[in-house]
Amino acid sequence: ATRVDPELAAAPRATPLARELLVAWAVRHTSLRALGSSARGPGFARAASRFVAELGGAMVDPPRLRRALVAWAGDGPRRSYAEDLANVYDAYGGALARAGLVDDELFARRSLDALRREPRGFGASPVFVYGFDDFTSLELDALETLAHRVGAEVTVSLPFERGRLAFRATASAFALLSELAEEHVELSASSAHYALEARMALSLVERRLFGTATTTEPAGTAGASIAVASEVTAAGFATDGAILSGSVKTALGPGDAVRLHLAGGQRAEVELSGAEVLNALRTGVSPGEVAVVVRDPAGYASLLEEVYEAYGIPFSLERTVPLGHTALGHGLLSLLRCASGAGSADDLVAYLRTPGRLHSPHLADELEAELRRAGIESAGAARELWEERRWPLAEIDRLRAVGGGPRLLEELDGRLERLFTGPYTRRAHLLSSREAEDAAVLRTARAALADVAALASCGVGRPLEPDALAELLAGAPVRLGDPPSSERVRVAAPEAIRARRFAVVLVLGLQEGEFPRRPAPEPFLSDELRREVSVAGGLALPVREDELDRERLLFYACVSRAERRLVLSSRVTDEEGAPQAPSSFLDDVRELFPADALDTAAARRTLADLTWAPERAPTEREHERALAARGPRRGPSGPAGLSAATLLAELAARRDFSARELESFAGCGVRWLVEKLVRPTALEPDPEALVRGRYAHDVLRLTLERLRRRTGSARVTPATLAEAETILREALEEVGEEHRISPRAARLRAARSRLERDLLRHLRREAAAGGSFEPRHLELAFGLGAENDGEDEGLAPLELEPEGVRLRGRIDRVDTLGDRALVRDYKAGARVTGVAAWEADDDLQLSIYMLAVRELLGLDPAGGLYVSLAGKGPARGVVRDDEAEAVGALVSRSDVRDEGSVEAVLAAARARVGEVAARLRSGDVAPCPERCSPAGGCRYPSICREEQA
Repeated sequence: ATRVDPELAAAPRATPLARELLVAWAVRHTSLRALGSSARGPGFARAASRFVAELGGAMVDPPRLRRALVAWAGDGPRRSYAEDLANVYDAYGGALARAGLVDDELFARRSLDALRREPRGFGASPVFVYGFDDFTSLELDALETLAHRVGAEVTVSLPFERGRLAFRATASAFALLSELAEEHVELSASSAHYALEARMALSLVERRLFGTATTTEPAGTAGASIAVASEVTAAGFATDGAILSGSVKTALGPGDAVRLHLAGGQRAEVELSGAEVLNALRTGVSPGEVAVVVRDPAGYASLLEEVYEAYGIPFSLERTVPLGHTALGHGLLSLLRCASGAGSADDLVAYLRTPGRLHSPHLADELEAELRRAGIESAGAARELWEERRWPLAEIDRLRAVGGGPRLLEELDGRLERLFTGPYTRRAHLLSSREAEDAAVLRTARAALADVAALASCGVGRPLEPDALAELLAGAPVRLGDPPSSERVRVAAPEAIRARRFAVVLVLGLQEGEFPRRPAPEPFLSDELRREVSVAGGLALPVREDELDRERLLFYACVSRAERRLVLSSRVTDEEGAPQAPSSFLDDVRELFPADALDTAAARRTLADLTWAPERAPTEREHERALAARGPRRGPSGPAGLSAATLLAELAARRDFSARELESFAGCGVRWLVEKLVRPTALEPDPEALVRGRYAHDVLRLTLERLRRRTGSARVTPATLAEAETILREALEEVGEEHRISPRAARLRAARSRLERDLLRHLRREAAAGGSFEPRHLELAFGLGAENDGEDEGLAPLELEPEGVRLRGRIDRVDTLGDRALVRDYKAGARVTGVAAWEADDDLQLSIYMLAVRELLGLDPAGGLYVSLAGKGPARGVVRDDEAEAVGALVSRSDVRDEGSVEAVLAAARARVGEVAARLRSGDVAPCPERCSPAGGCRYPSICREEQA
């Protein structure tokens, strides 16, 4: 175009994003009957954009498409569908003209038209076309125009051999070119490029892979001034004629030239490839002469980066990722969503985590922890919490204030620049290759914003609102990675390496569905419909049923690129150990060599291979790990007691303990260490069971207090049950906001309903149980002092001498009858234990509470009971036999003891308190995994490191 029509060459071109926006505009402004509901889906415009590009490449203009589709549909039920497709394509052309843009296909067609008008403008430059294995109608038109109208010397190099299955995908291109070609030159086979030691095996793969086709491919005829050079790509030499023809399996083995890797999972596969690459580099192969081929580089990118960087392998991996999947892009989009009002708390945290936004990134971590604990989900509430503790986020208000339109784009562009430059301000910083990815994101985002602004100014863009803009930018493709160089191993897709050779080629991911890839369905016109349209309307569109032929050609291109060594890699299992089907292409290669020759010499790495064999370790670090793994097996020891002098002095001076703390230490010292001493900050809301328990305690306290005020007694009887139930429901509603069992509204309603049923059942059981004890003290605190929730300081601590211990706690309920007291402790779970299990379980809580009632209230303990609020069984604990009748029917008969036995229980508990306190003061922290959690097993294995026998 520059040579024949400079004005056309200067015409603004539609980028892929602009094309998608124009297609979306065309869809919105077209009345669609059959496609209306589909058009509202998020991926419709992108799929339609690909279809439009395909039509352009096939040189199909809107009128031609409409004629063909109408002829195909007739007046039947498909008419509305056909008209919808034609209308969208027609509207896209109008939108393109309205925007003053040309897309790539339209630009190419106009350039060819200009070339036909002014053929001499091109000059006499010869044209050589290499690296293609298929041509669109537009590309064929370009070749024909250059050859026929311009008279240029055009040479096309095409990989093709008649009768070979590997080249079936290029047969149609060969036939079309042959019709145009004046000369057909078949290049003779050559093996000169192979290393001598690999020549036989690699030649065998190239010459015999996939065998011959069942039918002879068309030969083509002479045409105009195009020369078609048909490549016979590999060797043929007199001493090995059997390689060139026939299907008899040769006795030639693969040797070191063709290797097989079999891996358990993708990580093992990449590690095997890394070791192979390092071996090649250490034997003198230049990094640029090594290619690692994967069908979809994006699917391997993160793992390849992790392993190859750990192994010290220099590599280039160019890939395309959505802007929303990059750190800078994700932060920008999160800011937009916060400004739109539709953002979540996660969006605000993601924005604050954008590199350079905060000088102290841990502040975002702290905010996330607070949000999770509080169950906050909206961006607005999260922002309020941030601004209460930190500083205003005025940029959100600025974006919101500008609303939509061009000012939003300007504000966003400025914010984008500040986010990018934030980490490097005033540092004269040189970007590393990883940091340069942010620069690529900046370029992509700015180009996208420019596209949006340009189209909006022409009235053919999307609505410029924050949420719509965020959705649009999220999918903008960003090209990342270092470009290929002689100093880097090339990691690429098959299409990127098919036009050159390498010393060593590794082909990874040889799995069914991965390589060969499954054909992607065409959303608008399936292969069957395309054939129908071709018959009815004369419109020939490419079909995809030959996808396997295409995959076969790409695999052939991969295996024919190696000059010294070819490595084929497959996974036998996934990361979970589930079997994976290998690619059928592997069987095609196996058939070329003696039975099991490849598999016998295969390099294997299973899921269980956490280290290498020392003699095979690819790096010094891996060698050290391998030696360590083979050394004496000694598991990491658990904590053997505290040793810090300052901490030990602190513990030795302690006198104050809670009943729960002593129980925790007695059960497992490591659990006490984590929960009572280390106290790591929680990253989630309090467990639902814990919130439910606090909620139930508050509701029962309010219920009994108000029942006493209204009836003169807090005891629930059949006569006062109805009043108690009314009060309980009121209390549930009153304190519900203080105890949000779940941040999710639906689950919160269900949890409250369940708690209400449990508490009502508890009241009814208590009314039916009878008994004479009167609830006297509710939530009775002792030894808490100022910790007592801002209320009065409660009772003094329970002092035990000579143990030298002061105990504190809160008793849920103390019932009295004369000078006797019954202690009740509510449990939110269904399981409660009787006195027979207390000693084995180190259950000290009720015993300590009974001692506190005696020493601090001067009352004689009649017993202590654990009351399950969720279960249906009786209360469990211990009750004096002479008080059992007064306690009521709620007691299990197995927990009734005589006075002496009850006193023995209290004495044993007191002695145990002294023992546990002495151990705690000495720092004797011992793991006890079998008692660490209610269900058994260690609760903190990463800290404890104590394996159960």
